[in-house]
Amino acid sequence: MSKQLVITFILLVVSGCAALQPVPTETLSKLPVVQVGNVPPTDSEYIVYYPAGQDLPIQLKANGSLFTKEKSIESHVTLTKDLYLYKYWASHDKEKWENSHELLGVEFGGGLDVSGIHVNVKLDKKYK
Repeated sequence: MSKQLVITFILLVVSGCAALQPVPTETLSKLPVVQVGNVPPTDSEYIVYYPAGQDLPIQLKANGSLFTKEKSIESHVTLTKDLYLYKYWASHDKEKWENSHELLGVEFGGGLDVSGIHVNVKLDKKYK
């Protein structure tokens, strides 16, 4: 493969990355906002709103061939800041939007040991 083809391919891949796309400000300003737990519109896209200080559902599902049956556990968590999400965009105030990977640090982890199965979810605000 020629050097020019490799460079063209890399540029095409990079240009498609969400982090490099401009914030669709006009689109975001026109979308309805749906708070978690409410019914979303079926005929349009929408922004999901997770309000600070309110109980928000969090659900763990365990399934697979090593379990005798599927099990689901639900609990609630509370955020310290408002959070708005639309596709790969995130905001704390619905005014300043950033790529969600630049605004939020999200970690999922877990494991198995003699005390059982552990699942961890960590959600942090990233500081620049």
